[in-house]
Amino acid sequence: MTKVERAQDFAAAYRVAAAVDHSVLAEAWITGAEYTVSILNDRALPSIRIQPAKTFYDYEAKYLRNDTLYFCPSGLSKPAEEHLAALGLAAFAAVGAEGWGRADFMMDAAGRPQLLEVNTVPGMTDHSLVPMAAKAAGISFDELVWQILESSFTRVPLRGER
Repeated sequence: MTKVERAQDFAAAYRVAAAVDHSVLAEAWITGAEYTVSILNDRALPSIRIQPAKTFYDYEAKYLRNDTLYFCPSGLSKPAEEHLAALGLAAFAAVGAEGWGRADFMMDAAGRPQLLEVNTVPGMTDHSLVPMAAKAAGISFDELVWQILESSFTRVPLRGER
């Protein structure tokens, strides 16, 4: 991943990316904080604001570094927290996800949440965000695992599934 700040640097960044994979995606840079909303059984858990020490919240920032900061509660106002929770639930439902997962957002310069992705198989390590949000909601790790397991037994099969 490369952040291009000047138009004349775009071609070089494209060549680097294309050398790894011929499918190159270029998108606008969103300046703002990163947030995640964990979903558990049709309920949004408290959002988490993520502050990486470097430019990107990448694999290194997620799993290897100990200087990435996580804020839960995230510091959003109550209306902003409720809005982000509603967007997270809507995004989760829009992709047909059920049970548990996450919706990740960046706030743009105007403070509007921009959806980055819906994660239907989030991690459960000591650096993972769903257990962190569950803890903030008063849900122990054991209870979280139990609720995730229960959600897999109550899911309605899709047409053609057994």
